[in-house]
Amino acid sequence: MGITAFYIISIIYGVISSLGFLKQNLPSPFLFLFLGIIIIYCIYYAQVGRVTLIHSIVLALAVNAGVQLTGGSGSSLFPLYLAVLPVIAYKEHSSNYWIIALSLIAAETLSALFSHSVIPVPLIILAIAAVIFGSIARKHIENEEFLRKSLVKYESRDEFFGPASFDHRSIVTSVTSIDSHYGIERPLLFFIQLIHNIFDCHTTAIFSSSDTYLTLIQGFSHSDLFKKEAVLNAQAGMYRQVISAGKAVLIKEFVQNPEELGYYRGAVAVSSVMIAPVTVLDAVAGVLVADRAEGRFSDKEREKFEDAARTAGFLLAMLKLYEQKSMDAKYLRFIAEHVEALHKELGLKKILADAVSSFRSVMECNDVTIAAIDELRGTGEIVESTYIKKQTKFALDDGLVGLIARHKKFIIKEDMNRSGIVIFKKGMRTKNLSFIGVPVQLDEELLGVLWCEDHQTKKFTEESARAMNILASQLSFAWQRALHHEQEVEQAARDGLTELYNHRRFQEILAEELEKKRELVLLFFDIDHFKKINDTYGHQAGDEVLKFIGKLIRKTGIAARYGGEEFAIILPKYSLEKGIRLATQIKAQLKKSVIPFNDTQIRITVSIGVAHYPTDAKTRHELIEKADRAVYCGKETGRDKIIAAKTIRESEYRMARRAEDKKVREVEQQ
Repeated sequence: MGITAFYIISIIYGVISSLGFLKQNLPSPFLFLFLGIIIIYCIYYAQVGRVTLIHSIVLALAVNAGVQLTGGSGSSLFPLYLAVLPVIAYKEHSSNYWIIALSLIAAETLSALFSHSVIPVPLIILAIAAVIFGSIARKHIENEEFLRKSLVKYESRDEFFGPASFDHRSIVTSVTSIDSHYGIERPLLFFIQLIHNIFDCHTTAIFSSSDTYLTLIQGFSHSDLFKKEAVLNAQAGMYRQVISAGKAVLIKEFVQNPEELGYYRGAVAVSSVMIAPVTVLDAVAGVLVADRAEGRFSDKEREKFEDAARTAGFLLAMLKLYEQKSMDAKYLRFIAEHVEALHKELGLKKILADAVSSFRSVMECNDVTIAAIDELRGTGEIVESTYIKKQTKFALDDGLVGLIARHKKFIIKEDMNRSGIVIFKKGMRTKNLSFIGVPVQLDEELLGVLWCEDHQTKKFTEESARAMNILASQLSFAWQRALHHEQEVEQAARDGLTELYNHRRFQEILAEELEKKRELVLLFFDIDHFKKINDTYGHQAGDEVLKFIGKLIRKTGIAARYGGEEFAIILPKYSLEKGIRLATQIKAQLKKSVIPFNDTQIRITVSIGVAHYPTDAKTRHELIEKADRAVYCGKETGRDKIIAAKTIRESEYRMARRAEDKKVREVEQQ
């Protein structure tokens, strides 16, 4: 009743508008008010998932009211029609669009005539635009429908012939005298051709069945009008009865339009039709159709045809089971090869990259991603992917990946085209439709989540999940081993006392940084009077001083213990000025720091040398030597200083070196 009343009111409004009763010239504030209302509703209309005719009528009435109340065809709002009509054309059914468009054109034209204010140009432009928008939208919708049906066709073919895990005993024991069916070992399509010949058909076709569509898989015909590709609505037409009842139908005298069969494109003589369901373990997987151009099928032929369709179902089940066993064998072979490759590799980056490449190949999917999971913080990070940027971080609060991480179970999504599905992070969209994800865990420790995506719907099955779980398990062993290896390598590169990089690793890192051919600063510094600290407080006090410095400078740059009481910090991408500022901060922080040892408080100062690449040196050895010289000059000119290498002259360095050597000899003589 409410909807009917709305339509009646809309018609009454249309008559009133057409007679020109609404035509006014309201002032500018009303123009902006109408414009705002129309824009807001138009945005809502464009974003709503599924529009109804009421939505479209409301939008059309709103624009018409705004135009009429602000001057009709001469209104400043009249061009809004050119913005609104294409939106309606795209969102609405073609017939509804033309009704709305023609009604608007008629209303504006009649209103102009009755109010004696006809302005032809805007009305002509509106009419031409309506035709253009309608034609473009219809063509676009037809293309979308064609692409959608094409995708359905390929997906149906994959599902129809795809692998399926059956209990072979259920198939064999449900077939009586199965050996009597000739051609049992031949592919299903050859069997369909055999049926075509046995029943002397004009056309024989087999369709796969889904909840929504029937897709032509294969057919044989004597007609030139036979379509080799067809996608039909499974919820309508003569096939609906066969699918719902699960029984064969014989139409002895076929009087309907032959195009209703779905595989003809034009008038074809059809006298009789048989349709039978193709069942696999009591589930309808498709339908088998046969027709004759002359003569009728008999009841006896219908019974035989039904047996033939049943046998086609048994053959289909066996073929799908064989495909499943072949896929299982492929998975096992791949797993063996993958495990062998994993055992040969120790680098985590290489392991993850190889895993993504291998998984993409064996799962035959479009995209593969691996994310590392931090359960304690409730976050994840992309570590390897075919389409997502590495180091992308996300929370585990929402998304399929978060669910997998929290529950440690696999998830399969057959169709992600539905709104609201988040893979790992809100706002991150994917073009794919199918999803399968599994946890990568070792015992109870979750390392990450692995997932695959594909542009087809219903791509992945529980068999896919089992294979991925096995692979993820093997990946977890390699992942854990790589982490342990990295820890061992890291420990070997660290100084045991300060936990800074050791001398060897410092040399390696400096060489690597210089190979990048970008500027850097090298800080060298030495603890002033460190021998006196050892002599006064003991070597344990000296160790505490070294550990304190290590903790302080650990995060300032690439810090290392160069040797004894000498430290070095590599500062990539630093200018000389920036390096000196950091050196000043370090020196000041150390000078004001108090290092507790037993009941004593130790204070220290340092002498820092600063060398810049490439200004001060071109090679690693030269850069180290320049920074080392600056330290010597700082110590010999009063200590507790920062000396830049570029400020030192060769004579000053030689004098500082001789003075240092002299002090060393004096100490040795004592």
